Amino acid sequence: MNLIPVRGFVLEARSFAEADKIVQLYTLQLGRIKAIVKGVRKPKSKLSSAIDLFTESGFSLHKRPSADLYLLTQAKVVNSYPELKKDLKTITALQVLADLLTQSLHDSEPHPEVYSLLRGTLEGLGRKGAEPEALLTSFILRFLDLLGNPLELAVCVECETVLRGKNAFLIPHRGGALCGDCCPTGPARLKASPVELEVLKKLKSLPLGKVEVLKMKPSFQRRVFLTALEYLERTIEKKLKAVDFYLKMVPLGDSE
Repeated sequence: MNLIPVRGFVLEARSFAEADKIVQLYTLQLGRIKAIVKGVRKPKSKLSSAIDLFTESGFSLHKRPSADLYLLTQAKVVNSYPELKKDLKTITALQVLADLLTQSLHDSEPHPEVYSLLRGTLEGLGRKGAEPEALLTSFILRFLDLLGNPLELAVCVECETVLRGKNAFLIPHRGGALCGDCCPTGPARLKASPVELEVLKKLKSLPLGKVEVLKMKPSFQRRVFLTALEYLERTIEKKLKAVDFYLKMVPLGDSE
């Protein structure tokens, strides 16, 4: 088996057999892959710290041509992002992000731009005063662009009317916003007011490091976050299970 060096993040780790784990990695070179880590659940394992959620490491992988899984034999932590793992709100936000990537990305398809966006989002989440929901919304909007499913927010995708000052419904199979004349009704979670449309446009265009300049009430921020998530779920035609857990663990009163 040849050595395959990669750099990547851990999206998921689950127990397997007596002392092993199967991990899901998002790597720069190979995209999303699964690997088995032998003996990592033993007390003296040197690999346990490298397979925490969203720890970025350099991994040494091996794979037989007929094998379904890679074998992860060595890891060197690059950044464990410890500041993101100190409170429940951020930890559960990371779980939503991991679920989003797991459900949206195909196996073994590298996306360097998505990898760079992910790193920038994690760095943003670690800054003082960062708002996880605003940053995740910004990530989703840019992520859709990179996957080839851009969300048009400025004009109606049907009649091309400028949407400034108008309500709209965000319809995934049409590629973005539809004005009231072209789409008078739609799912409640995909309805966007003029203010929400403007905020979504800003979250999509602002540098990740400046997302926090948008001062939003928690209830409004939650609304915009859920709208972006609903649009993503309908685009990929999959439900993100981590979202319900996040909403349960981080009620609006705790995000004030």
